[in-house]
This record gives sequence, structure tokens and C-alpha cells, in this order.
Amino acid sequence: MTLKIGEKIKELRKAQDITQDKLADYLKISYQAVSKWENGLALPDITLLPKLANFFGVSADELLDLNASENEVELKKYEEQYQELNRKGKVLEKIELSRKVLDLYPRNYQWMLNLAYGLVSYGATSEQQKYREEHKFVEEAISLCERILEDCTVDSIRHSAIQILCYEYPKMNKKDAAIKLAEDMPNMLICKEMLLSHIYSGTERLKQEQNNLRFMLHFCCSILYLMACDKELRQGLTVAQRIKMLDTAINLNKTMLYDDENENLYNNQLSLYYLMIAKLYCQKNESDMVIKNLLLSEKCAVNYDRASNLGEQNYNSIYFSKLTWNPQNISTNCDKTLQEQLFFNLDDSCFDQIKDNDEFIKLKNRLKDSNLKK
Repeated sequence: MTLKIGEKIKELRKAQDITQDKLADYLKISYQAVSKWENGLALPDITLLPKLANFFGVSADELLDLNASENEVELKKYEEQYQELNRKGKVLEKIELSRKVLDLYPRNYQWMLNLAYGLVSYGATSEQQKYREEHKFVEEAISLCERILEDCTVDSIRHSAIQILCYEYPKMNKKDAAIKLAEDMPNMLICKEMLLSHIYSGTERLKQEQNNLRFMLHFCCSILYLMACDKELRQGLTVAQRIKMLDTAINLNKTMLYDDENENLYNNQLSLYYLMIAKLYCQKNESDMVIKNLLLSEKCAVNYDRASNLGEQNYNSIYFSKLTWNPQNISTNCDKTLQEQLFFNLDDSCFDQIKDNDEFIKLKNRLKDSNLKK
């Protein structure tokens, strides 16, 4: 008899919203006995297995988890497929795969979370956003995450579900519920990464601190971008101040990631920052600066796309010397290359003032040719 039967009983009981008292009453035993099974302190008598299986409506094999090894192999293959779709930005395909897996494993909370992430991340274009609204993707994701919080006991999965709910509840006029969930979470100083940096020593500690620094760099630059571009946060700022914020984000990246100009997040972020600076210079009618920043955006997009097929790479910067980066680990919600995305952005009406500029025309043609060669 597998020692995990207690976990299986607990999983089945919670999924069917059954109390320990109710199960104990059916089996004509004490609720303390059920509690001991679920906590791994005791095993049910073998004569109770048929009753348990019938009560939950499952086979004895499923109750005993006899197919666990086969299931783990199958789930691992599905996870590999999911990660590959994640890397290619195939969001609808991720959603379809998640639904397929949940049909096979309806109580797998990790795959509930995978589906929820796919549902809320589908919206890279206005057409996708419309499709998401029509098919109530956000409502479905919220329902999945609420079920996770009700039944799942794995903290890492629960915390990810809380993250989704905190992002999506306000859109459904549930701001107070989002605030309550957020306020119950740990603060940044006691997160996993910070705690590990106090536990490790020597090279392990240095590596962890470098990883924390890399995360904070990305985090800080992302906030600067939002402060410069988000409609709510940019209020009261002049165009020049918004450009300064984006320049600061660029300089932070260049300072910390010198000699690592192929690094994916570096090029992904910088291509976007230069594009936004170009749009801001359109408001100032400074055509030369518009072109200059579009060309810089193109350079970063080209570097990003070229590096997408590289394997694991070491950092050259002293700030991250113990770390590696791997383009295969980068996920995206868009199935287009960075050069394609830049090409489509050039259709923005703000660039009408330079549409006859020779450099602008050449840029569009280069990007168009690179997309045709895919």
C-alpha cells in the first residue's frame, strides 16, 4: 500500500467538498482516524479500501495511485510541450493543451494554474483582447484560481494563484478582495530569494545575490517604463521628463550588463524603450531623434532575434559573473519576432510625419525583408 494514500484521500475529499466528519461517519470510524491518514501518521485498514473507493467514485488503483509513475512521465511530456509553446508565444495553443491535460487530470492544480496563466496572458493585440473578452477568459481564470485557493495546499501554487487574482480582481470591480489577498502576502524582505541569500554561504551566496540583483534591475527598469508610459502614472510629466525616465532605464541596463549586449531581456527591454523614446520625440517634432532611436530599437531587435537560437550563455559582466542566461527559458505572449513587432509598430500614426524620410523607408524595408526571410 502506498504511503501516499493519505494525501490521495485528502485530495479527493477536498475536491468533493467533503468534511473529515462526513467521511468518518460513512466509514463508521472516528474523524481522528481520518486525520491521522491524511497527516501520514497511520494507514487505513485494507478492508476499508473498497468502501473508500466507492465513496469517492474512483477505482482502487486510482485511490492507491498505482499509476503514479506513468502519470508523472506523461505529465512531464505535457510540461515540456507547454514550455515550448510558452517560448514561441503560442498562447491559444497553451490554453488548448492545458484544457486537454485537465480533462485527463481534473484535480491537477499546477495545470489549473497553467491554464489560468494562458487565459489572462492572451491579449497581445486588440483582436486577441476582443476574443478574450468574448470568451470570458478572465472570468474563467479567476474561477480556476479561486478553486486553487479553496482546495490546493501547495504554497507555491497558491501564491501564483493569488498573483493572478490580485491582477484580475480589480478589473472585475473586486479591488477590496485583491487588496486583502495582497496584504496577507509576505513583503519583499522575506521572499524566497532574500531568505536564500541569508542561508547560503560562499559561492552559493554570491550566485544568489547576483540573481537577486539581476531581478531587481529588471524590476526597477520595468517600473521606470511604467512611470514614463502608463496613462495613470505619467500624469504631470513633460515629454522631456518621460524621455529622461526611459533613458535612465537604458543606462541602468547598459551599466550593469556591459559586454552582455546579446542578453535577451536586455535587448527585449531596450528595443521597447528606444521605440517609446522615438514616439515621444515625434511629439517634439524632432525627426532626427526619432530616426536615431528607431535605428537603436532595430539594432536591439536584431540582436534579440539572432540570440533566440543560442544555448546557455555565461554573463561577462562582473555583476552577474556566476550566472547564465538561456534564450530557451524566455517566455512570451506574442508569436512574432521582435523585428516583426517593431515593423508593425511603425504603422503608428505618430510616425506619419517621417513616412517620406529615406532612413525611415529603408528601415521599414529592412524589417519587411527580414520577416519575409523567416
